[in-house]
Amino acid sequence: MPKNNSLKPVKLPMVQKFDKPPKTEFKNNLESIKVTLVSAPTLEHLRQYIPYYTGATWAEDPHDEVTAEAADQALKEMFNGFSLPSAKETISLVFLIEGISLQEVTHLIRHRNGSFSADCSGDKWWSDKDGLVPYSIYNSPGFLERYVHLVEEAKELYCDMIDSRRISIMDARYILPRCLSTFYYVRFNFNDCIAFINQRKDVQIQPETDNIIAYQMFDCLLQLYGEYVANCVDFTNPSPFYQKMARTGKATNLYVPEPEVDNFEWNEEDFIYPCRRKALNGTNQGCFNKFEALQSVYFSRFAKYGVKVPLDRIDGNVKPVSDR
Repeated sequence: MPKNNSLKPVKLPMVQKFDKPPKTEFKNNLESIKVTLVSAPTLEHLRQYIPYYTGATWAEDPHDEVTAEAADQALKEMFNGFSLPSAKETISLVFLIEGISLQEVTHLIRHRNGSFSADCSGDKWWSDKDGLVPYSIYNSPGFLERYVHLVEEAKELYCDMIDSRRISIMDARYILPRCLSTFYYVRFNFNDCIAFINQRKDVQIQPETDNIIAYQMFDCLLQLYGEYVANCVDFTNPSPFYQKMARTGKATNLYVPEPEVDNFEWNEEDFIYPCRRKALNGTNQGCFNKFEALQSVYFSRFAKYGVKVPLDRIDGNVKPVSDR
């Protein structure tokens, strides 16, 4: 069809930022994470159908009335694995996960049973995205200065290329660092959500950011369903995969075993770092560890619901999480 500039231009959905300098705020990569449960059935909604769903096998009539006590018992049995397993697959959960980098994105979308909606880099400007920084780098002044400089330089080049009007956003984004903050919407059914949490809560194999995402996800479930879901996740159980694979030569083996999985013989040279994860805390000396401070807060909260947590990881005197 021919060009017709007399037509009213379409209003594009993104904000155009030609000729605007980049802006970057640097934030700790753990404190920046925010998980929000944006859609989920309430307990009252579950009471309206779960007892009928899990009791269908023996029901004479699917419309037989269920008492409030029986409905409550059906929910307890379902969440604790004593009824038809597919019932938990009917519970659809939609989360908004903010303040993560592309590194966390790659771990998130590996879970094929989830559905995802992305904050895309090819459809809008990423020139104002925050830069996420691990605490170990915050705690290493010489490295932090170089880190900040490289991120700012990369974003300036990104903007310069786009402003040339000869390089598209699609191509210019190749220079963007992986540490820029992004967000994703993710949908899991309840079963798959618990599976995600159980995998990503592992402090022996998974990175700190994955642990925090798992903690916040479970915290959302506890706030909505309370003690009904307290037994769905156990934070005291060891990492069986790590224990099985550590001496096979088929595992990355970053760190020596945490106390709860230190139940097999090993050589210090089996591991890339001859220490536990918390010891890799930057070049500055000091005992404060950002992850441990946050973990203590979540475990304290979980314990109030009756969730199994390692009590030695709860420190009543820990510094507020906003302190650095």
